[in-house]
Amino acid sequence: REERQREREREREVKRMHRSCGRLSGVSSSAGVCAAAARRGLPASRRRGGLAQQQHNASVLAPRRVRPRASTEGSSSVLDNLDNLALVKKVALSGKVFQQISAREMFEALIAINQIKSKKPENLSKVLAGNEAGEGGSYWKLVYTVGKKNLNEATSKGTGSVGGNGGNFFPVTAVQNWNEETNRIQNGIFILGVFSLIFSGDFELVDKSAILYFDFDRLDISLGPLSFGFDLPANEERVGKKRPFFIWLHADEDIAIGRGRGGGIAVWKKVDKSYREDEGVYV
Repeated sequence: REERQREREREREVKRMHRSCGRLSGVSSSAGVCAAAARRGLPASRRRGGLAQQQHNASVLAPRRVRPRASTEGSSSVLDNLDNLALVKKVALSGKVFQQISAREMFEALIAINQIKSKKPENLSKVLAGNEAGEGGSYWKLVYTVGKKNLNEATSKGTGSVGGNGGNFFPVTAVQNWNEETNRIQNGIFILGVFSLIFSGDFELVDKSAILYFDFDRLDISLGPLSFGFDLPANEERVGKKRPFFIWLHADEDIAIGRGRGGGIAVWKKVDKSYREDEGVYV
């Protein structure tokens, strides 16, 4: 009985060492812990159990330490052979996990696209605001943004001068709706299908310069079954070219890339009726 008690005490001590070493050095601690257990004279079955438990814990703990680097390398291998526009499209249309591990690549590709004086997007009105499906225009979910400061610094000094991811995937559901038949824009924030805040107003699209001017004249708010709205006061200073605008760098049936009046750059992806119904967006 005393011998079994001593064995249990030694086992508890090894486990305490295992937890401490695992927190400090992750996967690399397994050999040292098992060696310590062997030196302390645990039976072979106990040693095997300790190793198995250590390996199991390592598999749980390791992703938090190594995933950012390993995942980034994995995403890079997928994106290496894509040109900048194809890369932005792939990331924008991917799921959240792939997006997060590809954020830096997204930033660098957008900087490159912004610096190229390419041909203006064609058929902007149809692409951005077409109503062929009779659904009140086209709907675009905001995916990714780069602020003015990072955009300017990366443009003037190179992307290496900007740390971190450079930009951000938009954290909430924000969807814009443009309708070429009415020349109306809606810009809404939607949360869990129970709350929405929607600004709406007129827009003007200048195809020649690929600029879309807009301004809001109404705000509608909904919370569950409750909803109300009101007209916004006119701003006489925001007329003509003084209105907010987007300069479109690219637009197709999948994604749109534009610079805003505030100096940043953003990426949207087109969403369909099934997405809107699932997320409670403009339904």
